[in-house]
Amino acid sequence: MQENLKNRPLIIVGLAILLLFVLSLLPGDIHVGPFIIKPVDLFMDIKPDSLLSYNIYEKRNLQDAGRTIEAASFFNFNLVEQNTDKTEPAIFLTEEGFSGNVESLKPFFDALKTAGDNSIRIAHFGDSDIEGDLISSDIRQLLQERFGGKGAGFLPVTSKDISLRNSIKQSFSRDWNTSSLFSGNSTNVSSGVTGTISIPGENAWVKYETTGRFKNLRTFKKARVFYSNAKTSALVSYSFDNKRDIKAELQSGSDINELVLHSDVESKSFKFSASKEIAEFYGVSLESENGVYLDNFSFPGSTGSSLKDMSPVILKDFNTLLNYKLIILSFGSDVISSRISSYSQYEREMIRTVNFLKAAFPQAAILIMSVSDKGIKKGNSIVSDPNVAILVNTQKKIAEKTGSAFWNLYEAMGGANSVSGWYYSKLVMLNGEYTHLTMQGANKIAELFNQAVQQEFKKYN
Repeated sequence: MQENLKNRPLIIVGLAILLLFVLSLLPGDIHVGPFIIKPVDLFMDIKPDSLLSYNIYEKRNLQDAGRTIEAASFFNFNLVEQNTDKTEPAIFLTEEGFSGNVESLKPFFDALKTAGDNSIRIAHFGDSDIEGDLISSDIRQLLQERFGGKGAGFLPVTSKDISLRNSIKQSFSRDWNTSSLFSGNSTNVSSGVTGTISIPGENAWVKYETTGRFKNLRTFKKARVFYSNAKTSALVSYSFDNKRDIKAELQSGSDINELVLHSDVESKSFKFSASKEIAEFYGVSLESENGVYLDNFSFPGSTGSSLKDMSPVILKDFNTLLNYKLIILSFGSDVISSRISSYSQYEREMIRTVNFLKAAFPQAAILIMSVSDKGIKKGNSIVSDPNVAILVNTQKKIAEKTGSAFWNLYEAMGGANSVSGWYYSKLVMLNGEYTHLTMQGANKIAELFNQAVQQEFKKYN
């Protein structure tokens, strides 16, 4: 018996290695709903250059992406080998402005001029690159510093990324029944702007608390609770700053309603409780005075195409309540794969998605933010995944074909193989898989984006 227990760790390790080996044999273009299986190469870091298979993609990429790739000359441009002497490599940032249908942004910039008297709302949809309010939180802070506003904006009732967030602290009871459009256990009839809906259990509650990370998120004075299908005379309890609970009645009806709750002073926390199945809840928006509010809607693992599966009827209700002036789409990280030979299907699906969002939010400008640079190992060097530039070119086409504005984040970061400088930077702006941004990297992206916003805004003043 004891001998079997001693061998158990070895068995587990062996099974894990076997599983990874099997995964490495799977093709990288398998679609599972809105998700794409990415390839796994167990021996990437120890393969010599002669065994790496980039060359088979080099020729195809040159043909597919045209001038975009020719200008980059993938494997002969700014290669930075592993940093052994601890010196910081150069990071070649560029002041990348907006392109595409920039004129479509004019109503948004006109609205910004009235931010002192109105609430100007932005929706930021994206994949794992903005999970945990990453990038969004820094953009929000920069815009609120310039145009006013205090508060984190729209927050779901329950969320899987609360441990990743540092812009707001959230906790909730375990008896919420949350269904998600993106996990396959919800229909488009019920999902809202977050793609989720939460039904309370016997003693359900959710609490939001501010942190000191961002100046304009340290306090708020108003909480807007969004819900539908409330029972007649349904009551919820709420409190600001852990004070005594106050009762509030919900309005019955199948349309999306909001319960607007005010605090007499600048508050640092808000909690509300609901009894079993009294209504369906979508989330809470924390706000203060007029200014800019940016809502982070992250869907890790999603290509973005599933946004068009949301209910157009419910989105119309949310549009009436939230009146978005700008929608930013930040997808692509979960699309890139060296084994995908074409992004034509992604292009078709995203064109449909953008047109769906334009119909659901007709007054909102659409801005497509390209995928950031992503790295892979080539011998001792970190280089751009050759598919990044192809995907960026595809996203540019999506913007052109939908009449949307476009921001080339890839070029703003420095273009081809800039990923190496970002990874070896003393600020550590990329995580160890050369793909996802750290908080410092997200902050730099937000600064680059804000530069583009301010540059364009000047034209309308």
